[in-house]
Amino acid sequence: MKPFISFIVCSYNAPELILKCINSILKQDYYGKKEIIIVDGGSDEKTLEVLDRLKNEYKSIKILHNKNRLPEGYGRGKWLGWKKARGKYVFMIDQDNELQGRDCVKEMLLPFKEKRVFGCACRVKIDKNDSLTNQYVALMGTDPFFAYRSLDGLINIKKIGKNKRKYSLIKMGPGNIIITGGNCFVYNKDILDKLGGYIQDTQNIMNLVNSGYDCVAITKDAYTHHFAAKGFLNFIKKKVKWAKAYQYVRKKYTDFSYLPSTKNERRKMLINIFCIITIMPTLLLALKKMIETREKAWLLHPVLTFITGFIYLDYFLFPPVARIEARTNKRLFIFLNT
Repeated sequence: MKPFISFIVCSYNAPELILKCINSILKQDYYGKKEIIIVDGGSDEKTLEVLDRLKNEYKSIKILHNKNRLPEGYGRGKWLGWKKARGKYVFMIDQDNELQGRDCVKEMLLPFKEKRVFGCACRVKIDKNDSLTNQYVALMGTDPFFAYRSLDGLINIKKIGKNKRKYSLIKMGPGNIIITGGNCFVYNKDILDKLGGYIQDTQNIMNLVNSGYDCVAITKDAYTHHFAAKGFLNFIKKKVKWAKAYQYVRKKYTDFSYLPSTKNERRKMLINIFCIITIMPTLLLALKKMIETREKAWLLHPVLTFITGFIYLDYFLFPPVARIEARTNKRLFIFLNT
């Protein structure tokens, strides 16, 4: 008997993307019981009309409303969806993802026959019709600066998971937590519920690993198409927005930190920063990978790692709160001296 599965999709003002995402779930060749929970963060009227139409057409679809708007953290989108999910396995799918083919779900459930597996990620498709920037994101993930410790980046940099099996197992430890959980990721609900349930992508992984659950899977044949960036400038704007929000999110919703806490993590980050600043190592890696794969998007690697690193450094040294205080003090200074 096939297990009951749940899908959680957080929506916000992107009706075309949501339709692609939901339709890609509906066409999956899976004949067990399933439910789709869409948690909306206060979308516009056009988007809400699309959601209502989907709900009326498919009994398996439920709509929840997230008054707090944001998807991550206690009381927010994914948390709300998780609390209502009844499936043994729960698929977290971001709205800008479209599952490829009809067998993604079946492929992503295969690793769970091994009890030590707590979650499974699928690969990201490189679509030649996308912008070169979006193709790069498919190669390295949405954060090129931290690609050296993210599952998306490690798949293509170090070729982890490249074998003849249907899936590969990646072992983690408290001092070696790999960043994953976004795009399309499935959890064993019973395991995560033992630790309090869903909180935030990276926080979940940290909680699981620190509790002894150290094995995540990556599939060989399951892919998602991630509509992450319309173009170069769009990608940079998103990185600036993320940098602005990081300290707030970090303080409010997660104990996980991207900053190194162990000697091994510090060593890896320093090597990464050195490679990015000097540019030559990232350029050589990009040329090597482009020759190996014939993917022109690799040429963006030294550029986007450098720009992303600069943005993060800027906001780390001059966080938003300090900027606000500086502007306030400047206005006060001008007022007192005029």
